[in-house]
Amino acid sequence: MPTATVPARSRAAEVAASKGWYGARRNINLALFAFVAAMVAVYAPVSGTYFLVGPEISHIGDKYYERLISRDFAYGNGSGHRGLPAEHYGTLARHSAVMMPHSVLGTIAIVVGLAQFSKTFQFKLPVVHRNLGRLYGLCSLCITASSVVFLKDTIPKKEVFSGQLFALILSMLSFGNILTMTLAVLFAWGKDIASHRELMTLNYSFMLSAPLLRVFWVFIGLPWGETKDVVNLYSAILAGPVLIGTSIFYIRSNAYPRPASRALASGTLRLAILAGSCLSSLFLATKLGTKEQWMHRPQADFWFSVPPIVFLAVAFTWKANAAHKRGDMASYTAWATYQNGLLAAPMLAVSVYNLCRDVMECPENILGLGTVVVTFVNSLFLSFVVYVVTTSKLVQRSSSHAKTA
Repeated sequence: MPTATVPARSRAAEVAASKGWYGARRNINLALFAFVAAMVAVYAPVSGTYFLVGPEISHIGDKYYERLISRDFAYGNGSGHRGLPAEHYGTLARHSAVMMPHSVLGTIAIVVGLAQFSKTFQFKLPVVHRNLGRLYGLCSLCITASSVVFLKDTIPKKEVFSGQLFALILSMLSFGNILTMTLAVLFAWGKDIASHRELMTLNYSFMLSAPLLRVFWVFIGLPWGETKDVVNLYSAILAGPVLIGTSIFYIRSNAYPRPASRALASGTLRLAILAGSCLSSLFLATKLGTKEQWMHRPQADFWFSVPPIVFLAVAFTWKANAAHKRGDMASYTAWATYQNGLLAAPMLAVSVYNLCRDVMECPENILGLGTVVVTFVNSLFLSFVVYVVTTSKLVQRSSSHAKTA
């Protein structure tokens, strides 16, 4: 009968589409794992031996960069070597007592953290997974502590490689590392494995910031021809959206189901955010209204900051609209929250501007770039955290108890 064949065909089409998506997702995950594994395998010897050999010409990393990019990039002006402009290796050597464990434990963390994504460890060997997690967490805490000690001494002296904006990015990275780790541990204790998994995915992506910077050094430094200190700064600017954005798309494709939230997805919240952002933008225009504040490297500043933000904004909007059309309000809640994070950025920008100008004492010509980059990356990060916490089992249970009371 015709009426019977239509639903059967529709069901078959749905099954075929589901199998196609599963296969594509599996291939994407394998490609991502292969890329991360290769990056870790190449970077681990560099990081693990950095302070054992000493950050000088004999260092294995600079030998990589000499062959892949150029000798000038590895050893010339702006490379960090002693007696040259942007000299930095002397600063590292002076702080070797805290930076040696930072380097060695960072190597352990990126290797152990990659193993934690193994389904075998997660589901068949949970004891191994938990013990490796404890080792990873200890390494993470020590890495953050050593970063804080290093930055506390070098930021006031303006000794951080690539300047004060890079120092601020490192500071934000340390904050993000300790916050995601703390929340992940709390959710693990509360048996909220889904929330724990999402936060640890982002935490591990932060751990990969160091090897990813070196990958960007090659792909940016080779065609651009700029010095290492310049390429390093723009690599860091690009790394924030890439790491957080990749974590978001990976998690939303592989995560456990999470509940919808009327509060996070409400139109009222969106209007309030837009109103606050408009007012903040008007106020910020009075602070960043001079041409000199946007004259660091205008073309590079634009291409390394604006396209990633635009890409994420378009992607979040597309995913939110698709989820809304199919009636998947749980998925829509996630994408709408990430959208709101980007829309709320101007409200954070005023504080970031003051931080760049008054605390970090960034040069006048980089204030515009610093405000834009740090604001949007932190807004994206905060939207991630807000979504996980708001839809966590702890908050959901608290809401249920409040309604029944």
